[in-house]
Amino acid sequence: MKKLIVLISFALVAVASAAQKNNGIYVMGASISFSDSIVYFTEIQKMDSVSLQKSTKFLPDRQHYAYELKDYMALQEDMPGRTSVILFAKKRSSLEKKQINLKLRLERRRGLKVRYLGDKFQFTRP
Repeated sequence: MKKLIVLISFALVAVASAAQKNNGIYVMGASISFSDSIVYFTEIQKMDSVSLQKSTKFLPDRQHYAYELKDYMALQEDMPGRTSVILFAKKRSSLEKKQINLKLRLERRRGLKVRYLGDKFQFTRP
């Protein structure tokens, strides 16, 4: 009986530590065109089922997320030929800081306007 209790407690600890390791990440995208003065930002979205690569700390398959935003802008918003950038972080506050810095850099230095897509666009896991 004691062995069963010890085994169950180890299993619970293992499940709890695995759940803590994959808390998900936060992702947002920006779509820019060199012939347009408007940059489109997506909302910050939490991706629960995605975790960063251990060795590089990069978002796996990030090019798929960029293509997903690029295809959305081309097909749904009728804006082909745009370049998409994906920003990601483990903490929402960290990603919000990156978003604010990017927005200020684009508005002040380049004279571009930032528009948000709102909840029309959602990233899906490739």
